[in-house]
Amino acid sequence: MPSAAMRAALGFVAAAVSVLTFQQAIWGLLHVLALPGLTMPMPYPTDPVIPYGLPRILNDCLLGGVCGAVFGLAAPRLAGPLWLWGLAMGLLVALVGLVLVPTVKHYQIGARWMSLRAYTTMLTILLSYGLPMGTRGSTLLAAARAALVDGVWGIGVGVILPLIGSRVRRPA
Repeated sequence: MPSAAMRAALGFVAAAVSVLTFQQAIWGLLHVLALPGLTMPMPYPTDPVIPYGLPRILNDCLLGGVCGAVFGLAAPRLAGPLWLWGLAMGLLVALVGLVLVPTVKHYQIGARWMSLRAYTTMLTILLSYGLPMGTRGSTLLAAARAALVDGVWGIGVGVILPLIGSRVRRPA
């Protein structure tokens, strides 16, 4: 059995590779399908992310890698298929991304990239001019999109980790 540091490093690598393969594949599919409310921008985004100005794809690899390191540490103790545990981890990451992160950053829950101030300004304009809002549907679609993208990423972590670190696998 590899050391804890090796399991964490393998988990980090598995998660980063999953971002570059599994997550970006589903991201690209949603971009091509252009379903209303589920559309994503082009895959492999390089726009800078606050606060450090890292390209979004690199930021996603680093944040995913941190989650993957924790997953790598926990993997020997998990009973059942790792891809299923990866899916659970991905759904947990989506939930944190939809609820906890916007709360800390003072964003609207479920909007992810819209500040609370921008949201209230938009809401005021929409209410003033009587345009249809549909915020509940857009929040549900944002949650579905996050669950899909992060869930597929988590499955990828669960598939890749045993491939790159066969000794990380727990005894059957």
